[in-house]
Amino acid sequence: MSNSENPAKTFLSRYRSLEARKKAAMWEIARIRAQATDTSIQLSADKVQSSGRIHDPMAENAAAIADATVQLDALVKEIDKALAEILEAIEAVPEEKQKAILTMRYVTGMKWEQIWPEMHYEAAQVYLLHGLALQHVREWMKHHSKS
Repeated sequence: MSNSENPAKTFLSRYRSLEARKKAAMWEIARIRAQATDTSIQLSADKVQSSGRIHDPMAENAAAIADATVQLDALVKEIDKALAEILEAIEAVPEEKQKAILTMRYVTGMKWEQIWPEMHYEAAQVYLLHGLALQHVREWMKHHSKS
């Protein structure tokens, strides 16, 4: 069954790409804030404002850039919610071995060949536990998923 046929796999597989997006957004926030604070404006958590005494194009540009960080901060918060939802679904799986397999596969991105020895199981046992875990995630998704 491919990811397109298995909504639980699709749901869990989002974790690594969401982490990558969050990392990129955090990097951009840091870059923008560094650029914005090199100018003569005041930054606050709510709004960026220049002194208003003189027309300062650099300050206006910095204000616009800093406002962009507000949007990026909101994106990071949304990504954090989605990541938490995936982790919540994994945590809802009742069997610890199944949780471990889901975590290794979808959160840390391990390959199957790395998971088998880590679990001290043969491939077939890991695939069986993975399939059972996906059933629990699908059931969780029916009742809790906001995506």
